[in-house]
Amino acid sequence: MSIVNEELPIATGHSRSRTQADDNLKLEPVKGSVLIVEDDPAHRELLVELLTQWGYAPLPVGSAEEAEFAVRNKRMDAAIVDVFLPGRSGTNLMARLREKFPQAVLIGVSAMSDASMARKCKGLGADLFIGKPLAPEKLAQALQSRHNSWH
Repeated sequence: MSIVNEELPIATGHSRSRTQADDNLKLEPVKGSVLIVEDDPAHRELLVELLTQWGYAPLPVGSAEEAEFAVRNKRMDAAIVDVFLPGRSGTNLMARLREKFPQAVLIGVSAMSDASMARKCKGLGADLFIGKPLAPEKLAQALQSRHNSWH
C-alpha cells in the first residue's frame, strides 16, 4: 500500500493580496559582517550607512582595542581599518585580524594615501588599500573582491 502525498491548495479569500504582500516583505540576505575601525565618528557613521544600504551587517568601533574586543567571539567577513588610530595603530590591528580571520577581506584606509603606505598595509595583511576620502564605488568593489592570500 502506498501513500500518496499530495498538496491541496487551501482556498482563502485573501490568497492573491497575501502573496503580493509577502513578496513586498522579502528582504535580501545579509552579505556578511564588516568590522569598521574608524576614529572619526562622522566617517564611521557614513560607512555604517553605506554598508547597511548595501546589505552588510556593520560592526563599527573607534579604536584598535575596541575592534579586538568586538570580534573576540564573533565572525568577521571583512574589515575596513583606518591606518592611523589613537592608541594602537591600525596597521598592527590588521596583522592581528589577518591571523584570526585568514579568509576575511581586509581593507586599509588613510588620508595619507601614497604608494609606501599601500605597500606597508599589504605587507601587514591587508588585501587592499584605499585613500581617503573614500569613493563609494571603490569601497563596494573592494568588499566584493575575493580574498586571495598572497602573504
